[in-house]
Amino acid sequence: MGKYQIFTVDAFTDKPFSGNPAAVVPVPADKPLTDTQMCQIAVEMNLSETAFIVPTNASGPNAFQEASQFGLRWFTPTGEVKLCGHATLATSHALFSLMHNQSDELRFDTLSGELAVQRNSDGLLTMTLPIDRPQPVAVSDDIKLLAASVFGEYRDTFEIELSPRLKYLVVHDPNATEGDIAGLVPNISPQVYAAGERLGLLLVIATAKGTSKDFHSRVFVPWAGILEDPVCGSAHIVLAPFWEKRLDKKAFSVTQVSKRHGNLELNIVGDSQVQISGMAAAVLEGTITV
Repeated sequence: MGKYQIFTVDAFTDKPFSGNPAAVVPVPADKPLTDTQMCQIAVEMNLSETAFIVPTNASGPNAFQEASQFGLRWFTPTGEVKLCGHATLATSHALFSLMHNQSDELRFDTLSGELAVQRNSDGLLTMTLPIDRPQPVAVSDDIKLLAASVFGEYRDTFEIELSPRLKYLVVHDPNATEGDIAGLVPNISPQVYAAGERLGLLLVIATAKGTSKDFHSRVFVPWAGILEDPVCGSAHIVLAPFWEKRLDKKAFSVTQVSKRHGNLELNIVGDSQVQISGMAAAVLEGTITV
């Protein structure tokens, strides 16, 4: 049996027990974990995501301090996912602040390509992710059922779009307030779950224009085994272009208004990337036996 370091880091917050928690497991190159073992650890941690990192351009006992390139994989309690923003931010915080990595920029090889994260002098971490521009979708019975499951009923005034790559469904209520989004009580029935499966969805985003912030959102992910993702980084590579069309701007200050609450700064770069900046706070350091 092997022992591995493990951290829990709350992303998109500077306060413990808020934001979005992710587990981070540094995996030495000479002590690889199998896919089955990574799945078992993710189930044991029972968080929305557990990240596994392997240094790829340094070796030896100081590899995690000296490397700037890592392999990165993300697992939910039900399996591997292609992209996870908050766990990438949490991983970077663990490397910079807990493992004392010497780099100013980290690069991660992932199922979504290479991702970069920079640390800034103000304490913010900035990650650059590929944009996923949502497009209007035909309002089928399945779409109406999914929208109603989040908002309580379907309304003709909803603006509904689907991102082509990640299959994130965005439901915008032009009449909703921040309080309305914060107060949503989703009802994910077996029929709703089946509708999402038929469309190949991973999650549903409820969003509304903000007052103190540019916009607000909540993210529901029953198809990954988690009812709600408290602060979802990857949702914002879809939300940023969605709101770009409506607010005619490329930089946003936003809040995900789940009970744990989280703050993000967004900037659309060119046609293909979104920079997402946020803070993080470590809450647990330990060892896991596999």
